[in-house]
Amino acid sequence: MFKSLQTRLTFLFLAFVLLVLVSVGVMMWGLETQRQDALVINLAGRQRMLAQQMARLAYEAGAGEDAANAALAEVELTFDQTLRLLLDGGTLPSLTEPDSALPAPSHPEIRSALTKVNASWMEYRALLDALKATPRNDPTFDPALQTIEEKSSALAAKADETVRLYEADAAAKINRLRGMQFGFLFGALILLGVGAWVTRKSALEPLKELGRAANRLGDNDLDGAIQVEGPEEMRKLSESFDSMRKNLLASRSELLDIMSTLEDRVAQRTRELDALNEVSREIASQLDAKHVLNSVTEKARLLLNGDSALLCLLGERKRHLRLQSASGLPTLDISREYMSTVNRASAVLNSPRALVCNNAQCVGGCGLLNDAHAASHAVAPLRIGEKVIGALCVSSSAPNHFTDESADLLTKLANTAAVALHNAQLYAQAERVATLEERHRVAAEMHDGLGQTLSYLGLMTDQTMESLADGRDEIALERLHKTRKTIERATRDVRRAIHNLMDESPNAFDLCERLQDAVNDFAAEHRLSVTWRAESSPQCSREMAEQALNVALEALNNVARHAGAHRVTVQVGRMNGCHFIAVEDDGRGFDVSLPEPNGHFGLKVMQARAAHIGGKVEIKSACGRGTKVTLTWKAEE
Repeated sequence: MFKSLQTRLTFLFLAFVLLVLVSVGVMMWGLETQRQDALVINLAGRQRMLAQQMARLAYEAGAGEDAANAALAEVELTFDQTLRLLLDGGTLPSLTEPDSALPAPSHPEIRSALTKVNASWMEYRALLDALKATPRNDPTFDPALQTIEEKSSALAAKADETVRLYEADAAAKINRLRGMQFGFLFGALILLGVGAWVTRKSALEPLKELGRAANRLGDNDLDGAIQVEGPEEMRKLSESFDSMRKNLLASRSELLDIMSTLEDRVAQRTRELDALNEVSREIASQLDAKHVLNSVTEKARLLLNGDSALLCLLGERKRHLRLQSASGLPTLDISREYMSTVNRASAVLNSPRALVCNNAQCVGGCGLLNDAHAASHAVAPLRIGEKVIGALCVSSSAPNHFTDESADLLTKLANTAAVALHNAQLYAQAERVATLEERHRVAAEMHDGLGQTLSYLGLMTDQTMESLADGRDEIALERLHKTRKTIERATRDVRRAIHNLMDESPNAFDLCERLQDAVNDFAAEHRLSVTWRAESSPQCSREMAEQALNVALEALNNVARHAGAHRVTVQVGRMNGCHFIAVEDDGRGFDVSLPEPNGHFGLKVMQARAAHIGGKVEIKSACGRGTKVTLTWKAEE
């Protein structure tokens, strides 16, 4: 029953808990008993006080003394109720705590003393009743009063005797409780001693023996058996140690056998790793996806000495593995459309390493192989992190051609191929994105530069034709002269834009100087009062400066075309770690919640330019209250 260490300790623990619970219960019972004894002693002591009070009230009682008789009757009733409660037990009303239930006295001496008190009380009460009916001037009143006083002393003495008996009984209970507590303490000490002995015999000594056995194992002493006597757990642990000793002995023998062929295995693995490293460098150096696919299949076939190799990628709907590249075409069944379905190849796609199929025990990963090669092939998922993009399969007509080492080699090659293929796809995607971004940039340049210049030239041409039609030749010549200057400036802008497109060097670009020149040209051309404020000169890259300048020019052109303003303020500065350019006018303003009219893209272009440099454009305007356009972008360190 107690063969297990857990059972022994559990039994000791439960015994200790039971001992504690019983001790606490006895203590609670003792406290409740003492409380009741104190209450009873208090009641018994109160009887003496009541007897004395009745003797005092008797001097004031008599026939016709209603108030004194009533007070005496009330004390008599209290004394009688208390005596009945002490004799028979019952519920005692309390002023400071809940009602308490008192048992009838079980001690014979106490009950005998209470019976004597009751007998004396009956006599004493009869004397009191007779006194209350006797007039105070009656000759018998004084002798009766003297008798009552004597009886009162006797009743008080008997009440005192009862109190002493109650106190003696309470003291005896306390002594019994103290003895029980000493017994519990002795039992607890015995349990602790038994627990210490059980722990030593059942745990410490067997553990010391196991420690000595572990030291022997550490000293490579594997010949002696390990047997430790003790509880069931220690015997099982001893058996585990002995099993480990046997395994270590077998492993040592196996290692000695491997040592004889280790040099050849290391040389072979070194050759495989060198070949894998060379193949990985060649694959990773290519950025053309098609070339990577063909190179992977060819190198995988050569590295694993297989007859054929296949590489398939997941389709767009992730339902099939489609063949992308193959080496060793005679091994394929070209009548099949897919290498495999995803469900059929789930074991391959969910595996962290390559799977080997020998003796026709296949996982369905190379569904395009013919029957001669399908029985012996290895297939590995093309995995990038947790994402699988395809599978790489190498087959051979020789049975059991692929080993676990072949699977590890194919896994490493497939992981390298997946990364190289992903890089090639990212490179192609980056080229497309770069081309698209350049188109957007050129479109924005044309909108801000050439498009606006052509619109201005069309307006000037219309005005020149109107002037010629009205015979105002001088005005027409003046406008043709302005048109010529505009064409020259547009030609310079186009040449500069072409130069910027072809020039990749980070030439210096003073944003503050260029913006001030543009503001001066704008003020002279449109004959507006322009206030220039430069609190600081933004230091940023050429690309960011060009984008910021174009946003400011677009804001100024919008003022000239739509605002009808008289005064314009251009402010450049830095605030809260950001550069800003603010263009504010006193023109007619507009409702910023309305969309731009069809064919107008100025605000969208400004927002796009700001987003390109990681900034934002904020427009504040209201009808009849002007417009303020603020460009903010983060300052470069």
